[in-house]
Formats: sequence, structure tokens, C-alpha cells
Amino acid sequence: MELQKKLDGFRVNFETDIGRKTNLDNEAFRVKNAGVEERALKAGQRAPDFELPDMAGNQVSLAQLRADGPSALIFYRGLW
Repeated sequence: MELQKKLDGFRVNFETDIGRKTNLDNEAFRVKNAGVEERALKAGQRAPDFELPDMAGNQVSLAQLRADGPSALIFYRGLW
């Protein structure tokens, strides 16, 4: 592959990545300004009960999980 094609490909990827970062930065700024940070749970605080579907589509509550012992919540945000 010639150098110019490689450079063009690099530029496109770079500009796309910069656009994603700018969008994420803008969203983080919007959330912070909305006061969400002050209302968010802090480390060590107990989460309120909630119910969500598991991978099989069955409703599971945090209270059900707590009944089995300590629980850890992990929030994964993919690239949607």
C-alpha cells in the first residue's frame, strides 16, 4: 500500500476518534451540569432496590441478589 493511502486512512480514523471523544466530553459536561453527580451514589452507599431483566429475559431484583449475599454492580457501556 502506498504511503498516501496509509496516511489518508490514518487521518479518517483519527478524525472519527476525535469526534467520538468530543461527543463523550460534551455528554459528560451536560450530565455534570444537570446535577447528576451530586445525586449519584457514593462508594460504600447502599443502592436502592430495582428490577431488571437478566440475560434470559427473567426479571431479577437487587433484593433477590442481596438475599444470596453481597452483590457487585458493574455497568458496561459498549460502543453503541
